[in-house]
Amino acid sequence: MNKDELKKVIIDLLSKEGPKTSTEIRDILLEKGLEFDMVEFREALADLVREGKVKKEPDYEKKKFLFSIAIG
Repeated sequence: MNKDELKKVIIDLLSKEGPKTSTEIRDILLEKGLEFDMVEFREALADLVREGKVKKEPDYEKKKFLFSIAIG
């Protein structure tokens, strides 16, 4: 799976399931049987944040970042 395909899958997942940590996103994609390189996964997520399609906010309880669809 290339980075562009991965970005589409991540956006689709966040649209349907709401905010998730990167670990939760990774685990769900692996459960679905998708094969991807972990470096590409992190790059795809970072690209989506830079492009303004996904927002990254701290979750102080989990001590992790939550990723969600950027609205507007």
